[in-house]
Amino acid sequence: METVRVEAGGKVFEADLADSFLSRVKGLSFSSEGKILFSFSGSTRSRIDMMFLSKPLNLYFMNSDKKVIEVQRAKPWSWNPRTWSLYYPGQKYSYLLESFENLGIEEGDQIEF
Repeated sequence: METVRVEAGGKVFEADLADSFLSRVKGLSFSSEGKILFSFSGSTRSRIDMMFLSKPLNLYFMNSDKKVIEVQRAKPWSWNPRTWSLYYPGQKYSYLLESFENLGIEEGDQIEF
């Protein structure tokens, strides 16, 4: 998977780029560290699940201008179906940055990559 240089929240870091169907399906599943940037071909309302993850994730949803429109903290699923939440912002988004680490990014921040 290709990596990209990301500037956000006063930090510069590398993230895997998920720009194909298969790379977006896999995401950070079965991982316990790392960052991944999802790039969609247009605006989407795709829901994010936490199946096959063992730690919480920070989700940074961005519009087509790479401006953060919403930040969420997603919790992993357990065997209890009540934990099976899907995560998505209140509006369509074009990019999504996922990270196990809190990157200090806030709603309204501009992301560069």
